[in-house]
This record gives sequence, structure tokens and C-alpha cells, in this order.
Amino acid sequence: MKKIAILISCLLVLLVGACANTSEKAKTTTTIHISAAASLKDTMDDVKPLFEKAYPSIKLSFDFGGSGQIRERVESGAPIDGVLLASKKDADTLSNQKLAENTKEFAGNDLVLIEPKNAEQKEGLSLEQLLDNADKIAIGDPESVPAGAYAKQTLENLNLYNTEKAKLVLATDVRQVLSYVEAGNADAGFVYQTDAILSKKVQVKAKIDAKLHDPIAYYSAQVTDSEKKEPTITFLDFMNKSEAQKILKKYGFKAAD
Repeated sequence: MKKIAILISCLLVLLVGACANTSEKAKTTTTIHISAAASLKDTMDDVKPLFEKAYPSIKLSFDFGGSGQIRERVESGAPIDGVLLASKKDADTLSNQKLAENTKEFAGNDLVLIEPKNAEQKEGLSLEQLLDNADKIAIGDPESVPAGAYAKQTLENLNLYNTEKAKLVLATDVRQVLSYVEAGNADAGFVYQTDAILSKKVQVKAKIDAKLHDPIAYYSAQVTDSEKKEPTITFLDFMNKSEAQKILKKYGFKAAD
């Protein structure tokens, strides 16, 4: 009987230990780091809790900036698991260098010209006239900010770039352009429609014809050397699912082509 009691006690210890290990495994979470275009900041604030509720074992960590800056960080080997870029060029560059894979388009946007809300109201002016009236025009740095590259293309296609170049105030990302115009440090600025919607301090003066610049599209991609590929792909795929797409639509983004 004594041996049986000892045996039962040992089995109970093993059972308790196994349950504890199972419980610990259930509590284990993986944090993935995503670098995203600055124009996605508010959207990601909504996506994060929705995704983490659906996938409790995966936690999201974000940083935001210009897509060109993000590409450079991936190229330099920064600890990034996945990227959300506002530029096909940057996504293709990473893919061609074998630094990113599983690239997928998940949203689109429009480019607009904004002015401060309290600016003098002049109706019926063309885009050319609006730009001519401005002393300072804010755009993202075309070398690293997709919205800035689209703005430069627009000016070039209107044969206005050389004329307006001296007025340009370059920003590190599209949200900085928005802040310049909000503060009155620029008389006008090129931002995405989604950025303009968020601010009560600016007004949209012109929607830019999509024929004047490259298509505006957002791309997700997994960083090739990430050690967390499976959870990263789970999140990147989530951006094309209905839950995330509803949030993108709420903030004014267009569906992917």
C-alpha cells in the first residue's frame, strides 16, 4: 500500500507539473515589430487591439516614418519583422534585394492640396493659382517620403516644379507636412486625403488628378531575415481581411486595386 501511495503521489506531481507547463505555454506571447508609413498611424491604433484580441499570442510593436526611411532601416539590418509601405518603389527595392518577401498591396489613397483652416477663402481657383498664391509650400522630402515624391511628380507634370521649387519646405514625413500647415508655417501642403480628414485645422483646396502622379498604393512585406515569420505573416495577411479593411475605409483609405 505504501508503494502504491508513493506511486500515486509521484503521478500527481507529474500531472501538476504538466498542467503548469501547459498553462505557461498558453501564456507565452510573441511580439513582432512592424515599421509603418506615417500616414497609417491612426489606423494602426485601431488595428492593434482588434488584431491582438483575435490573436492573443501575438503582440504588435510599431514605429512610423517615411517609407524611404523604413526601407533604409531594413537595408541597414534594423530589428524589423514586417513593413507597411506607402510606396511600390520602396517595396520593390527591398524585394529585389531579397530583403523582403511576400509583398502584397492592401490599400490605396488620394493626394490633396491643403491650406490652414483660417486662410482667406478664395473660391474657384485652379491648382496652379493656389500654388502661385502660396509663399511656402510643404511637401515630404521626395527622396524618402512617397507623398513628397507624388507631389514632385504632380508639379513636374504641370511644368511648375522649377517655378515653385524655391517655395518648397521639405518634411521628414507626411504628418510633418500636415503639422506645418496646421501651425501656419506653410501656406499650403501636399498630403494624403486620409491625413487631411484627421485635422480640424486644415481645409482641402484641391484633389490632385491621379493622372499627374504614380498610383498611390500601400504594400505589406515580411522582412526576409525575421526570426518571427509565422506571426508576422499572420498580421500582414490580417491587413487584407475584412476587419482591417473596414478600419482602413473608416479613415478614408481606398481598397487595393
